[in-house]
Formats: sequence, structure tokens, C-alpha cells
Amino acid sequence: MARFKVTSLRAINDIPLADPSQWLHGVEDSIRFLVNQAQQEEVLIYASGAHVLIHGVLAPAANLNPPDSNDLQHSMFPGQEEGWAIQRVYGGGKGHRMYLEPPLRSKSFVGGEKLIFRRAFEGVQKGRAPIELSQKLVHSLGIYFVPERNAYCRLDERGDIEDVIRVTYFKYDNGEETLDYVTILRADLDKFMALSGTALVLRFDFTRVDYGNFPGWGDIKRFNHEEGNLFFHGGVDSPGSYANGAYIVQPQVTVDQLVQAWKDEESGANRKFATFKIFDRKNNRNVETSCAPGSITNYFTKNDLPWEISPAFFRPEVLTRYKADPEKYTMDERSIGCRGAWYLKSYDINEEGLVHAYIGDLQKLPFEEQLHWLSCNVWPQGEISARAYQTDIVGDFHTEYEALQSLKYAVVQLEKNQPAWWKTRGSAISDASRYPATDSPKEWADELLHLDQFLVEGFLLAPLRKIALDLNGQEIDPSFQPLRVVQEILLIKGMSESQAKAVVEPIQRLHGLRSVVRGHATTDKRQRAETEARTAHGTFRAHFTQLTTECDASFRTIVNALTDFSIE
Repeated sequence: MARFKVTSLRAINDIPLADPSQWLHGVEDSIRFLVNQAQQEEVLIYASGAHVLIHGVLAPAANLNPPDSNDLQHSMFPGQEEGWAIQRVYGGGKGHRMYLEPPLRSKSFVGGEKLIFRRAFEGVQKGRAPIELSQKLVHSLGIYFVPERNAYCRLDERGDIEDVIRVTYFKYDNGEETLDYVTILRADLDKFMALSGTALVLRFDFTRVDYGNFPGWGDIKRFNHEEGNLFFHGGVDSPGSYANGAYIVQPQVTVDQLVQAWKDEESGANRKFATFKIFDRKNNRNVETSCAPGSITNYFTKNDLPWEISPAFFRPEVLTRYKADPEKYTMDERSIGCRGAWYLKSYDINEEGLVHAYIGDLQKLPFEEQLHWLSCNVWPQGEISARAYQTDIVGDFHTEYEALQSLKYAVVQLEKNQPAWWKTRGSAISDASRYPATDSPKEWADELLHLDQFLVEGFLLAPLRKIALDLNGQEIDPSFQPLRVVQEILLIKGMSESQAKAVVEPIQRLHGLRSVVRGHATTDKRQRAETEARTAHGTFRAHFTQLTTECDASFRTIVNALTDFSIE
């Protein structure tokens, strides 16, 4: 989509340094700009600069059929600062009266909607009055102001932040002149106008003079235009030119068309669907099929189409984009979500290291997201995971031990009776810790870091040192870090030195690996750690699983030793 650029607005607001005469006398260029810009995908509804004033308001369509050209051009220009007000009136034989008064009172605009407000908090606010928008418009479009973008935004179907209404405060290099403007996506404006029964009226005042050398208007050659939806009057004189008027922008969509678009969205009539390689569970075969509703079926329909719960298999890299952007994507052990824009109900990784998802779940993804999965789609190898088979096919709980989930459960249980020596990890830290999906050294290193942050950084040094002091009556070596202090506490509580070391060793090994693969260790040390992990376990995922299993057992032993309860 072509976005509005301030350069186009500056062309009608800035006096050219070289040969300004043509610009000064060419005010009708500003009108042509306005008419053309109103047909773009992003519409200018407000602008305030040295030689430009555009103020868009919504007027009831009934008031503009036919338009009153005199009222549109010569009624009071919508004041930027005018808003809803409580009026107090006395006299006329009626005594004291109070009532709410709307901001639009001239004939053409009664019952309309003022979109832009600029209120100055006299004596308090510094600088320019901020631009406020109609809350009716903002709420109806379901958009929210994001300060760092200076825009009212929403999430698109991909889960990306989209600017719908942009508010810009442009300041010139001289530090004095300003050019403020507001734009809105035309499709959203059309929708609001259609549903509110209104049309946009762009009131404008273009004055092209050099204010520093302006002697005043003299022998003005006046002009007037009243045709279609454009009404203006103005004049040209030797010092410059001006034009004042209104341009009506009708919605390009009807309510019936909006309703039909909604129906099409629900039915998927205009949606596109990718074709995947799957294992057709109903017909016990590998086949390529679209994930469109007419190409797959449920258990209860009698036909030869594949079941919706037939799995498609993917290279593990398919998960990389989701793991790399936790702000945008939410990953659970079995599902992936994208800021409420879409949701993949079920996925898992089988023994062959392939990611699998059901064709019926892929159907619900946006087409662009389907294409991402399609790029990693391979013919089935092996079965779906035992966990997926138990929960999704058999419909029962999966009770087989799973190290990372077991460790996370242990932490949750500990935090229900949280001791002073443990720092709450929180859902964000817990969710960030996952198994490596690929055999990438970087992903392995990232997951070791996340596991270390989840587990090792939970131990608090000062409370642990106090426990050791209370138990033994002696200070622990001040150079000891939390895990070393835990080892000393286990010794004090009766473990042998070899036993205490064995308990803490897996967690210490995790912390050491984190320092090697994600710290400032030499390349040789990092490569040696990668080689050892692959040599001993075959894949980084297998290494991570084994290390997590050992850390889970160690953590549970430590908790049982340091608290008055145990974790089952």
C-alpha cells in the first residue's frame, strides 16, 4: 500500500526558494492535490501549516443531497478547538438553562461528527496543542494509540501492528515552522461513513503569500467554482493567491457490501488455501491435498476425503520464526498463537525430529502463514509423537515423563510455598524455555540460555548464605556463588561430599555451558562444547533433553532438602 508522504504536503505548503512566483500564483494546485489525495488508500483528513489548512468533518449524507454550496463554503470554518460543551444560558424570559451543545452547528453539518480536536490547557500545557481524535471513530474501528508510532493501530491478520490513523507533528529545520497532519486508511474511513450514514467534507483554506513581504491584497482577480462535490472561491493578485471551500468525499462502499464481505469472510469464499503433503489417516496413504474445507472432512461425514486430523510433517525450521519473536508469537508445548490474530491448536515433534500438525488446524491459519508451513512441508517420516497420539487420537491424558514440563511443574509447586532463597520466575521466563527444534548450534545455545535463566537465576545468594550460617554457625566462603552455597548446605544437612557434588553438578554444568556457548568464551571452547554434545547424544535436542532430565532430578532433591515439603 502506498503510504502518504509529507513531501507531497510540503509541496503545497513550502514556498520554493528558487523562482517562487509560479507557486505563489498557483493556489489551484493545492485544490488538485486535495482532490487527488482523497482518492488514495491513505486519506489526509487534517493539515495545519503556514499556507495550508484542511479540516475534515463528517456530515450526514442526507444534508448533502443536494449539497448547499453556499453553506459549505461560507459557514463558520470548523474550529480546531471546538468540542462538546456544557452551555449556560440566561434570559429571553426563560430563566437559567443548561444543556449539552455539539461542536457542529451549521446547516450542512448538524448531526455530523467532528473528527479532529485541538484543545489548549491554558496556563498549564506547554507547546502546541495536541491533536485529539473522535473517540466514536477510534472505538468503532477498534484501534489503539501507540505512542512510539504516533498512530492509532490494530493487529492485521498476520499479527503485525498496522497504522490506521497516523498523527504527525512535523517541525522544520529552522525550529519555528510546523506542519501537523492526520491521515486515515481510506477503507476504514469508508466503512465508518457507510455505517454512520455520513460523508467526509474537507473544508480547506489555502493561502499562498510570502508573509514576510506581504503588502496586502490589491486588485484581486477572483474566481468561483461550484461543480459536483467541489466548491471553492478564491483570487489571484500580484502578491499571491488564495482559495477557500469544501470538497465532499462519498464512501466507496455500502452497508450491503460490508455485510456481504462479512459473510464471505465467515464462509471462506474469498480465502485461499495451500496444498500439503499429508498422511491420510482415513485411507492409510500419503497424499497431497488442499486444506480447503471442501478437500478434507470430519469423522462423521461419509466420503473418501482425508480426515481433518490427518497429520502433515515439516522440517523443524518451521518453528524458528515463532521462537525468534516471543513478543509477537506465544508458544506452548503443543500450540502457537499470534497476538489473537491466529491460533494453531496442535503441533508436536516426533521421534524422527519432524514437526507435525493436523491439516484441519492448518486450514485455520491465514494463507500467508500456510505458505510458511508449506515451505517446510515434507513427506511423512515415522508416526506422530506418542504424546500427540495419546491426547489427540486416543483422547486420554499423556502420563509419560517429560523432563522440561516436569521441571516447570516443580518450580510452580515450589512457588506455591515460596521460600526466601528462591526468586519467582514468572510465566514469561517459563514460557521462553523450550526444547531445541532444529539441530542448529545457535538455537541450542539460545535454549541453554533460557533454561539457565529459568532455573539457575532463581537461586538467591543472600538467603542461601543465611541458611548455611543458621545451620552451621559459620560464614560460608564469601567467594561462593549460589550453587556452591547449595552444595555446602547439603553437606551440612548430612550428605557426603560426593553426594552433594552429584546433586548440584547437572545444574552447574548447565550454567557452565551457558557461559561457554552464549558468553565470552573462545570459539575453540564453544566448538568443543558443540562437538561433545553431538558426539555423546547425536543431536542437540537429545543433549538438551538429557541435561534437563538431570537438572529436574537435581532441583527436586535440592527443594526437598531445603524446604519442609517435597515435590511429587
